[in-house]
Amino acid sequence: MTRLTPDLIEGVPDDKIDLDSRLLRMTGKTVKGIALEAAGLEEGDIDLSEFRVGVVPITSGLGVISGFSASVDAIVRRLGMDSHVTEGTDVNGFAEAVDDGVDLIMMADDNRFVAYNTRTNRHTDNSWGTAKGYSVALKNAAGGLEGKEVLVIGAGYVGSWAVRFLKDMGADVRVTDIVFPKAKALEDAYGVKALEDVDRALSEHTLILNAAPAIFSGEKIAEGSIFSTPGVPHYFDEEGRRKAKAIIHDPLEIGTAVMAVNSARYSL
Repeated sequence: MTRLTPDLIEGVPDDKIDLDSRLLRMTGKTVKGIALEAAGLEEGDIDLSEFRVGVVPITSGLGVISGFSASVDAIVRRLGMDSHVTEGTDVNGFAEAVDDGVDLIMMADDNRFVAYNTRTNRHTDNSWGTAKGYSVALKNAAGGLEGKEVLVIGAGYVGSWAVRFLKDMGADVRVTDIVFPKAKALEDAYGVKALEDVDRALSEHTLILNAAPAIFSGEKIAEGSIFSTPGVPHYFDEEGRRKAKAIIHDPLEIGTAVMAVNSARYSL
């Protein structure tokens, strides 16, 4: 999991970026709508208000990221779930959530962020949730992906999952990474096409899922490109923002929402 910094998530609790409105313009769906589709559900299939969630702050490793637990709590509340941050941290917080009878426990350390369903003893990982959510967002923004070329930038955990999801959506998937053997490994494993020249790959594609930290130079971006970009940090210059038809991004919310809804789905 990319380690977030407090400044990246500063506006999440109060939804200062007005993510639902932005997503509706670009994809036709809200965060909740994307999360439901990512989990294979439709509105009405599940009553999210029935789920109680405990968000456990974790102090191990580099410690708690200021504002992280409050941000996760706010995201889950916007889905309609009954959420709270536990008073205890780490194992104590986990035990507190279990004793309180919550249905989902959400917690993250330096390496993993999971949503754990206490009813079924199953969890959803953030890498899976982020890749699925941003793949669904790209599909909706593009009006479907069947037979269309899609470039995945980054062959790490999120990029690897995205390659699989996009291929399942019918896309002709290309993948690139600054460490080319990582992209080549995905070509060998999933039958997608690995591209070695990252800049050239970017300039030759208009449907892009970016799963890597990146600075996007406008001169390398094709006119009318749609970016679904969970990778942080990233930066688009003025020319790039003018050329792009859509840039779908948030620091935390889409992946977290997909995690929560998918883990709730395990109880159906």
